[in-house]
Order: sequence, then structure tokens, then C-alpha cells
Amino acid sequence: MKKFFIIACILLLTGCNQLFQSNVVIDWVDFLQFEGEEYLGSQLEIADPNLIGEKIGEIKHMLEGNVRNPNYKSKNGDAAFLSVGTVLYEIKNEPNLIAIRDKDSINGYKIYYKMDKWKDFPSILKDEVARVQLFDEVSYNQFILRKAITEKKDISQLIDILQSGKTDTTVAFDYSNPKMSSYVILVYTSAPVAEKIPFFFDGEQYFWYNHDSEVMPDEIEEVLSVGNDKK
Repeated sequence: MKKFFIIACILLLTGCNQLFQSNVVIDWVDFLQFEGEEYLGSQLEIADPNLIGEKIGEIKHMLEGNVRNPNYKSKNGDAAFLSVGTVLYEIKNEPNLIAIRDKDSINGYKIYYKMDKWKDFPSILKDEVARVQLFDEVSYNQFILRKAITEKKDISQLIDILQSGKTDTTVAFDYSNPKMSSYVILVYTSAPVAEKIPFFFDGEQYFWYNHDSEVMPDEIEEVLSVGNDKK
């Protein structure tokens, strides 16, 4: 009888644990795992689609909606949000990056980078920037090229403006604001990918998100020529 009672308790606890785990909601980070390394989703864009190399693998298991155990250990072929069968491509001569086809990316590919192996925009030196493109986001993830910047002095001025933004945590993107406009800057260096920098206009001021939201100085209107038709 005592043995039966112990087994019954174990079954009851197991059932409760499974019920608890089935109701767990895990807030996944956008990542994939390949050959024992984790790669994070990024704001990078492929600089030239010709730099996309061979297929190196594919996603075998999407975690979102399928894994509810918070102690789950990811394995090769796992991805937080990518569908099973998503093809992984190498980027030529760049072992720290992986690309997947993505219709919502400006140049056709979403880029994942190996953790701790890629520097972000604030680490780029002005002299490293070769050209810049400015896009209007006319609807969600739909972009139209507005302007290309190739002159060194204009590139330098733009980088200075971005780096001189003033932190203001009261500004934020708001879909419900009819005056809100969205833009994207692509910053090209000699790297096979370009840095993608979203920024916004709320009807009064331009701002972007660095570590916090930052308001850009008024000079952004002159450099980018996007202000007059938005007021």
C-alpha cells in the first residue's frame, strides 16, 4: 500500500509539472544555432547579394510555440522563430555571419551574426564608411530609396549628427500618430554587410534608438532632405 501511495504521488507531481510547463510562455530571443555556435538576428543587410555563398544547412526545429520547458538546451538546427526547412547560407569570406532569404529585408536577406563577433554602428569610424543610402518606409517593411550619399563630407556630417543625438526617453515610435514617419539609413563600409539604422519623425523632431531613444539635431533635415515635406 505504501509503495502504491509513493507511485501515485510521483504520477500526480509529474502530471502537475507537465501541466505547468504547458502553460509557460517563453520570451525567445531571435537566434539560431549552427555547428555549436549561437547566431543572433541583426539589423544588418547584405551589401551585395553576390556575396551570398553556398547552402550550409537548414533549420530543423522552431522553438516558438513548440518548446515550453524553460530549461530547454538549444541544439544545432534550432531557431527561435525560423520555420523548419529555412535554408542557411554562408556569406563569402565571413565565418561569423549566416544569411537566410527574407522578403522583408531591403536587399533580400536577413543576417545572423555569431555572438560577440560583430561590432555595432557606434564602433564604426567615419573613415570606414564608403556610402550611405536613405530609404522611406512607406508601409511596414516596405522601403523606397530616397537618397544616396557618397560625398565624404556629407557622410561625415551625417555620422556626426547620429553620434550627437540627445537622450530623451519620452520620445517613442507610435503607430497611432498620423504624423509619424519611418526611415532607414544603410551604412556601407568594406564589410560584406551594411549597418541598418531605423529612425523616425513624429511631426516635430527626428529620433532614433541607440541604447536609448535619442533626438537628432535639426541639421538632419538639411543633410537628408526629408524634413520639408513632413511638416
